[in-house]
Amino acid sequence: MEIEGAPDGIRLTLESQEAGILRELAKEMRLLLEADIPAGDDVLQRLFPKAYEHEEDERNYQELIGNELRAAKREALRNVEEALGPSGGMDKELTPSDADEWLRFLNDVRLAIGTRLDVDEGKMSKDFDPGDPEAPALSVLHWLGWLQGSMLEELNT
Repeated sequence: MEIEGAPDGIRLTLESQEAGILRELAKEMRLLLEADIPAGDDVLQRLFPKAYEHEEDERNYQELIGNELRAAKREALRNVEEALGPSGGMDKELTPSDADEWLRFLNDVRLAIGTRLDVDEGKMSKDFDPGDPEAPALSVLHWLGWLQGSMLEELNT
């Protein structure tokens, strides 16, 4: 993986395996955003948090914004899927707007994985046992965080 400044944003280069991981995560995110998952699902609650504690205020808020948040998440997902393409590696220049979509997608994926694994600061900061059944998912979570942080750092230089 390589992330470097470009004339109009950043250039993101991913090896085939890295792009493949992101493609799989994008498929999972699409299923999550389009499936009929019960409203009480922890991941959906994390991705679409309530704005108000009081039920009537929340209902009014939802009527006002409709599905704007879900639409924004789907648009970010579409942008990432389009950039990744169907197979192979990826070498793309991302405008600041494209990079924002990528960062939104990466954040959502990290929230989803972290919620499913019940990750907290302590779990993220300690070394994990490679034999732990959660080790692959935790490794991906760490990698996604590194990717997100590296993109932000390059955008801010």
